[in-house]
Amino acid sequence: MLIGYGMPAVQSVALVGGAWLTADAGAALFDGKPARRARIARTGALSINITFSGTIVPRIVALLGLSLPPGVPISAAGASGVTVRLPDGSVCAWLFLTGTASVASVSLGIDTTATTVEVGEIVVLRAVDVGIADGWAVATIDTSVHTRTKGAQLNTVEGPRYRRFTGNLSVRPTEVAHNGGLAGTDWDAVVLALQGRRRGCIVPEYSRTKGGPIDPALAARSAIYGAASNTWSVENVSGRYFSGYLEFEEVPA
Repeated sequence: MLIGYGMPAVQSVALVGGAWLTADAGAALFDGKPARRARIARTGALSINITFSGTIVPRIVALLGLSLPPGVPISAAGASGVTVRLPDGSVCAWLFLTGTASVASVSLGIDTTATTVEVGEIVVLRAVDVGIADGWAVATIDTSVHTRTKGAQLNTVEGPRYRRFTGNLSVRPTEVAHNGGLAGTDWDAVVLALQGRRRGCIVPEYSRTKGGPIDPALAARSAIYGAASNTWSVENVSGRYFSGYLEFEEVPA
């Protein structure tokens, strides 16, 4: 499972090949609310140039809540992919980067002929690969409200739906839990980066085979953007080996 975390604050955002149609001038792209969209009038080859207040080694880049159809090419930081439609009807694009260096800015290209483009959220995250034990689950939570009349007839007020992941991290040694053995970080540091409902993502399934390459379609379908509702405690299971329990809830587009 990939866990994405730690997006730096955005210092500025600029358009090439387009102009803002919403008064927020792109602020909606980074407010943690994919359902709130920034609208762009495309005038040419469109790209969104983001400058951060710090640096990041990006491994996951996502565009959520798009008004585009599936199949539109998207590129960023040397990686490329296409937009996909999720079961909830929203359109997104997820890019999974490898071998990138530390950067202070990212340019996202959107290869579309649409005259108006809406984007709900842009996500640029560092990420680590952690194992999850068998038995994890992703439930779809329905927020609709149901009442009955005096005649027991059912009235429903439709509400949005979101996904909730629950599962245990698979057992790992002290180095991974506490001592920087997880690509230069460890569970302790990742927990702190996720706490406070900070934005992040998880990708429970990203490969067709154990330890195999990332399958972009599977990873995009599996990826959940949102926040941890219950970060794990590092639990000793035996000797110098540890596990932990994670709950992560989607913020839907």
